[in-house]
Amino acid sequence: MIPATEEDTLYLRKIMSRMPFAGDTFAPHFRAVEAQEIPGVNAKGGRDTDGWTAVYEAVVQPDWINGGGGLHGAAAAWIVDMTTGTTFRRLFTKDWNIAGPSINIDMTYYNPAPAGTRLRVECTIDRMGGLLATARCLIINADNGKRIASGMHTTIKPSNGAWGKRVPTPPAAKL
Repeated sequence: MIPATEEDTLYLRKIMSRMPFAGDTFAPHFRAVEAQEIPGVNAKGGRDTDGWTAVYEAVVQPDWINGGGGLHGAAAAWIVDMTTGTTFRRLFTKDWNIAGPSINIDMTYYNPAPAGTRLRVECTIDRMGGLLATARCLIINADNGKRIASGMHTTIKPSNGAWGKRVPTPPAAKL
C-alpha cells in the first residue's frame, strides 16, 4: 500500500462535501490513509480494478451517534456509500466513468462505536465494469481492531444519461 497524500484527502472531502445530505457533517472528519497503486489504463480505456483497496480514517462525532450512544446505522451506511463511491471515482479515466446512483447497499452491524472512536474504513473493489460497480467496505475500530460495521455497495451507470439532472417539480394538482 502507498501512503495517501494531502491531495487524496482533499479529493475525498470534496466528494463528501458536495452531498447536500450530511456532506458538511462528515467530510471535515475524514482523511485518506493509504491505497494500492492505481493500475494503468488498459486496452479498453479502463483499468483492471478487481481487488483494488483504499483506506480512510475518521473519528466518530457526537452528531453521528444513535440513542444508544453508538455510531448510528444510517451514518455507517452513509460512510460506506461515500467512501466506496470515492474509491470508484479515484480509478476513473477520461474514457471510463461509471458514475451513477446506488442500486444496493447491504449493511451488517457488529459493535457500537461511541463518539470519539477512531474508525478505519477499508474499501475493496470487487468489480468495476461498463455499467455496474461493486465494492466491499469494512469499518473497524482503528485502536482495537473490532469490527463496527460492513457493507456491500453496488452502483449503476444509467444508459439514458438522465442521472444527475434535476427533474422539474410537477405542477400542483388542482382539487
